Amino acid sequence: MLAEWFRHLTTPCPTHLKKMGYLKELIAIEARHGRQRAAWASHLEACKKLILEAADAVKPGRVAVLGSGLLLDVPLRELSEKFSDVRLVDIFHMPAVEKRVAGLANVRLVTADLTGLAEATFAHVNEGRTGALPSPEIDAGIVADCDLVVSLNLLTQLPLLPMGWVQENSPAYDEDALRSFARGIVDHHLEFLLSLPGRVCLITEKQRAICDGGDVLQEIDPLFGSELRAAQIKRWTWNIAPRPEINRHIDLSFRMAGIADLKG
Repeated sequence: MLAEWFRHLTTPCPTHLKKMGYLKELIAIEARHGRQRAAWASHLEACKKLILEAADAVKPGRVAVLGSGLLLDVPLRELSEKFSDVRLVDIFHMPAVEKRVAGLANVRLVTADLTGLAEATFAHVNEGRTGALPSPEIDAGIVADCDLVVSLNLLTQLPLLPMGWVQENSPAYDEDALRSFARGIVDHHLEFLLSLPGRVCLITEKQRAICDGGDVLQEIDPLFGSELRAAQIKRWTWNIAPRPEINRHIDLSFRMAGIADLKG
């Protein structure tokens, strides 16, 4: 924990992203992966396999990965060999990611807020505003010319930090308002993906399960009521936090959905 705190303190990052928890989340994911490498292996492999399946169905032109994160689930070498232009899109790129792609001439990091909400929500709360929360928006131009766009373990993560910032810092919004805000972000991302001219691959959790051994203690809908509609969905389980990661009594797993062709 001390190492994570020190990295958070010393890693350059825009102030609003650091205060909202974006940097902390990336550091925590990296640390958890270090502890749970074996438990995560099958999930990361399933992600890479599905992305390559989607890539094999398009011409070798341009590809964008939305939510590229720490590149744990990105088949970077294979994509860089197949496509002439590889865009890794996220709200913030860690120094280790910058270093990893530095030698790949056809791979570039694109910094973009895929909700268009982080800075606006930060300001909304800081300035004590009430009324409607900011609406999601994104410039499709960053990926509109891509032959393949991958939304990677991103859909259900997009609402969490903006919603958490409002929940923790503004008493003006009740649970229903926060859920509506989150649902709007999820729906907006799905609509954005469906509006793109190229092929779209979507990998996301559909359900979170808190378990005690074989007993399901709680199920959580990370889509906030939104639904995925696709002809073919591959399913698997991501054992993201087996005991004692959270505590010694429970396991947290994600029920995953992988769609190689969202519009097919």
